[in-house]
Amino acid sequence: MYLLLDIGNTREKAALVKNGKVTALPQLAADNLAKLPIKAVYFACVASQERVVAIKQQLGLEHLPWRQVHSEAQAYGVRSSYQQPQTLGVDRWLAMLGAQLLFPAQNVLIVDAGTAVTLDWLALDGQHGGGWIIPGLKMQQQAVVKNTAKVFNAEMFNGRLEPGIDTVAGLQNGCLAAILGAIMLAWQQTSSDKLLLTGGDSKFLKSYLSDLPVVVEPLLIFHGLARYIDM
Repeated sequence: MYLLLDIGNTREKAALVKNGKVTALPQLAADNLAKLPIKAVYFACVASQERVVAIKQQLGLEHLPWRQVHSEAQAYGVRSSYQQPQTLGVDRWLAMLGAQLLFPAQNVLIVDAGTAVTLDWLALDGQHGGGWIIPGLKMQQQAVVKNTAKVFNAEMFNGRLEPGIDTVAGLQNGCLAAILGAIMLAWQQTSSDKLLLTGGDSKFLKSYLSDLPVVVEPLLIFHGLARYIDM
């Protein structure tokens, strides 16, 4: 059994791999992990190395091998389009590795809808076609409220794909329309067989994309990360 970690600046997401099967680990706690026969930890990190050290101590897993995965020029049949491959976000790289594993020989548009929304094209031969990065739903709203004097928001998001008839609705609906518009334009840019959604807002966005061949895969990044396990 192996522990997979996606370490962000504010939170960590985790999964377990046993006999090649990836399953989510909803609660990352030392007491729970101590009962598991974990052989090694594979992780991707956008936070500082000090954060990694702190997590090792918190989880009580300093005795295990910890193997960090970075973006590469190519691996497992996937080729990066970046001239400096190490500057591609590791979450985007792993999402492509996961997509190529789950949907081999297909043209896939990958959308990771989290704090930021990333869109990446992956061709059926494993070639990365480049991508876009835009602010996510929450980030867009925060940016508008922070940088304007008279635009305000509500704590609960209730965005809909329709014209807003008050300031809150105008802001929330507009941010939703911006993201959906970017996804639809991306779909039109290059012919794809699948629209693959992952990230915290993916299930919400899916309901507005029913005309497209959408697949939601919450563990996409972990499927990519698991490919690095040295069995």
